[in-house]
Amino acid sequence: MFSIDVKSREPIYTQLEKNIVKYINLGVYEKDSMLPSVRALACELGINPNTVSKTYKKLEADGVIYTIAGKGVFVKGDSSLANVHKQLADKIKATLTDAKNAGVKKDSVLKIVNEVWEAKEID
Repeated sequence: MFSIDVKSREPIYTQLEKNIVKYINLGVYEKDSMLPSVRALACELGINPNTVSKTYKKLEADGVIYTIAGKGVFVKGDSSLANVHKQLADKIKATLTDAKNAGVKKDSVLKIVNEVWEAKEID
């Protein structure tokens, strides 16, 4: 289900984090549903278990998932994604401010936004 591009310059843990958040937003993982164990997901993706653990710790710190010792890792629910959405909005604002200060025209930015929004996702 999750896809990792080992040739990407983006760190694997970041790719995995984005995948998990995406599938929660799409409703694939609903509130209180269990995510794969660290070991199972690492084996499935062919990555180091420490990478999966790092991703889960980051998502837990962001309030997206929670862990029950001896039981597993679970999704907190849609409302818990508010923090992630705020962080993304902050990044977008910072990038837009940089673009504006660099002289990029508003029409160019809107064109990019439309291209991204209309692009088909590749999985």
